Amino acid sequence: MCRRRARAVLIMALVLFQQPRVPRRPAARLSELELALIISRAGYDCPAVDSIEVATNPQPGWEVLRPEVAVCKNGKRFIVVSSGRRNTQPVVRPLAAP
Repeated sequence: MCRRRARAVLIMALVLFQQPRVPRRPAARLSELELALIISRAGYDCPAVDSIEVATNPQPGWEVLRPEVAVCKNGKRFIVVSSGRRNTQPVVRPLAAP
């Protein structure tokens, strides 16, 4: 009887702690998906956002606004400025290539 329990515990441990064989792709962050959607809704071509640059030390008076530079996978760069208010639309402007 003891061997049966030990065998059952061993099998359950192997099943529960087994690593998945398929490597998981990291999910895109919500902010990247949100920025890609905002840029697309503004009428620009941005299938997915590759990286986001956030102004860490905004100028005086910009505390209310959140300027972000989104770099798309196709190489285009956009500045997206959104307010903390719910009823305002974000402003999207293309930036010149560096």
